[in-house]
Amino acid sequence: MARPVTADHILFDECINAFRESSQHIPCYESGPSRSYLLTDFNLPNLWEFPHCTVHPSTRALLAGANSAFISAVDNPSWGDRYNAHLYGIALSAVVTFATGRLCKSTRDSYLCVSEHPSENVISELSLLHPVLISGPGNTNSRLSEVALNKHRNETAALISKLYSVPHDKYIVLMQAIRLVHLSKINKRDDFGLAYLLVVSAIESIAQHAIPRKKVAIKHPNEESWSKLAPHDESFSELLKAYKEARGQNGYLKERYISFIKTFAPASIWEQIVPNPGQEMVDYLSETTNHTNLNQFTQRQWREKYPSDLNDSEITAMLSESYTHRSFFIHRGEQPPHQSPTSMNRFFQEEINFGAWPRTGRLLPNYELLIAIARHSILGWMESIKP
Repeated sequence: MARPVTADHILFDECINAFRESSQHIPCYESGPSRSYLLTDFNLPNLWEFPHCTVHPSTRALLAGANSAFISAVDNPSWGDRYNAHLYGIALSAVVTFATGRLCKSTRDSYLCVSEHPSENVISELSLLHPVLISGPGNTNSRLSEVALNKHRNETAALISKLYSVPHDKYIVLMQAIRLVHLSKINKRDDFGLAYLLVVSAIESIAQHAIPRKKVAIKHPNEESWSKLAPHDESFSELLKAYKEARGQNGYLKERYISFIKTFAPASIWEQIVPNPGQEMVDYLSETTNHTNLNQFTQRQWREKYPSDLNDSEITAMLSESYTHRSFFIHRGEQPPHQSPTSMNRFFQEEINFGAWPRTGRLLPNYELLIAIARHSILGWMESIKP
């Protein structure tokens, strides 16, 4: 049972329990139809029907400056807890964010969810929860094409259906990873390093379930001969035992992270799963204007690197460094070396060492690439789960 008063704080375990009907009876305060809210960063003009819930078209609220809010009422499942209706909305916002790549939020309390037809005061309160900058530097494109909207709806519906069908223990693991991606998107504007940490951690969290330690265990080439010598020398035997314990002490987490990506989101498909930064605008303009020559917005830039330009050792080194940069942020607060939180280059940023001659540099995976890898690899593992 969830807390009787959530007091404007989220415990996501409560939301995980609220999102999927459990075979075990979980007490609730009041069952029956209820309503929550989905606050998107785009305008939703049409009804979205999902398994067990319905998302209504957006109500747009105009805020100060160039900010707006897009508020959609959600008809919750009939088996939910009406007293804590917002818990379902929070979980749904994480799932929709993961499926679409668009940041969504919900309410942290249920008192705004009680009205079937929210008043202007309720709309005003809801609008404060997720203001969206819709013009100017750093703005979010809030006008999506029908193609994009249909794609987002279908992929979200498929994800919800799969989350309802996997075994419950796997469902918990998946929802925790989905929440990490959600938190990454929530925190990206405030701290890029934290957003980077969270998306890498989302990949790592599933890699620990998908890739066994023994698959990536690294052995010294002389270990077999050492094992033969150990029975004849007690001191050497103790030293070998200590070496083996230290060798796998970190659980080979970086190696499993890299292996997981190469298995479920290899570099050969990155060009398929990472959308071009200009594609959303091209799709929208194609539907709403008479412009026909829009290829300039999605053309590859002449200096831009693509995954097909790199060999396997370069890909491995880059993935290894992405994990290392995550660790640097955890242990000493050091930000990743990226110069732009949102790059117009589709896949990579290049870190240039201007102090050396000839000038040297290394490629860094864009945040957008890491998000695409997280989404595709986690979905790939989810599809491999047998009901």
